[in-house]
Amino acid sequence: MNQGELTLAISKRFFLTQVESQEIIKFILAEITGDLKKGERISLRGFGSFTKEKRSSRKVRHPKTGKIITIPERVTINFNPSDLLLKGFK
Repeated sequence: MNQGELTLAISKRFFLTQVESQEIIKFILAEITGDLKKGERISLRGFGSFTKEKRSSRKVRHPKTGKIITIPERVTINFNPSDLLLKGFK
């Protein structure tokens, strides 16, 4: 499912226009993004949680040249699915 399909599903389910559904999706994603930028943990009961993680820099070997290179530190987002969500896939 992509954002367009989600917009259509919300608009049909709640009798909204697609523009209104799109606004709701944008609002939710902006709130989640803003809280993650602040370093807060996002928990959606029954779905999972998102956390911001910092990966430190590390040295690795380039597979083609064999040369040692340094990958700089970066920030990533980690998602941990809830037990309820995982049970749905069994």
